Amino acid sequence: MKIESYYASRYPQEVNLKYCGYEECTKAFQMPPHTRSEYLIHYVTSGEGVYICEGKTYPLRANDIFIIFPSQLVSYHTSPDAPLHFSWFAFTCENSTTFIERLGFSKDRLVRRLHPQYSIDEGIRSLVEQIETVGYCNEFTVQSLLFSIFANIAESYNLSHNYTKENQAGILGHIGKAKAYIKCNYIYPITVQDVVEHVGLERSYFSKIFRKYTGITTQKYLLNIRITRSRLLLERTEYTVKEICSYVGMRDEYYFSRAFKQSVGISPSQYRDSFRSKSFSDS
Repeated sequence: MKIESYYASRYPQEVNLKYCGYEECTKAFQMPPHTRSEYLIHYVTSGEGVYICEGKTYPLRANDIFIIFPSQLVSYHTSPDAPLHFSWFAFTCENSTTFIERLGFSKDRLVRRLHPQYSIDEGIRSLVEQIETVGYCNEFTVQSLLFSIFANIAESYNLSHNYTKENQAGILGHIGKAKAYIKCNYIYPITVQDVVEHVGLERSYFSKIFRKYTGITTQKYLLNIRITRSRLLLERTEYTVKEICSYVGMRDEYYFSRAFKQSVGISPSQYRDSFRSKSFSDS
């Protein structure tokens, strides 16, 4: 039994689903040599078989996932003693090389095991069901299901390779999370400890990696954000320096003014006067 659904998004997406499906292969199943114009990922739910790509042969078994790259000459067939059951989905995407690598694939790594903690068969079947919905297909739901599948594949890859906090990608993720938290919450009186607790790392370790990868301390980064935002308020509003101090999450007006002057070279009041004078002369 084979079920396959085809999909054409009404709006361009970074990743575009093309089709998806699932099949319980017969003992005689054999896909002849062919090429694809999109990326195609299969997930083996049970059985055994063989995947042949550009002359190289890869054995297949339950929980394997294998990818077909566009334009690759491929074929695959089942074992008569244990017919393959698998599901699949095909897609195109921008920045394809980076995107595919994040899923754990490359042209030298076409087949890998899905970690036992994960399964993507249910997600693919849900995609089929959504596409076949009579009358209306919600594109947001399609994208949500598609990226849920990608998430499972990527997280499986991370677990299978025992990624640690010391891994550079993981470190940059922690730093990115800290930066995003600061940019969203600088208006509150948050401290470095609040940032550390949000990221979920030990403070000395986090401080070490933040400074290593950004060149400044977390405290300095937080202060820089506050100073930058305060300059905008000085330029565009009539709020007092004391009010602006509180609006960027700082309680001590004296400390704010001193930090502003150290960073910009002049006091907040002088900065406002200078900006206004320059704007007037340019008009």
